[in-house]
Amino acid sequence: MRAPVLGLYGGDDARVNATIEPAKVELAKLKQSYESHVFEGAGHGFLRTQGLRDGANLAASKQSWPLAIAFLRKNLE
Repeated sequence: MRAPVLGLYGGDDARVNATIEPAKVELAKLKQSYESHVFEGAGHGFLRTQGLRDGANLAASKQSWPLAIAFLRKNLE
């Protein structure tokens, strides 16, 4: 693996979030960049279902887009 990784996770997604720490460990062994953000209260697929979870998905979407744009700008230079 040669590309840096950005993970944007809903805080209420235990199955997927269980992979964050193992991914961090494995990517560190490979000396690969791994940046993760967990958005509390948001669920799996929060970008696709922004109207759910009493606003948590929408809040996560609003927070994640600037992070994604900054990540791409930083890593596509």
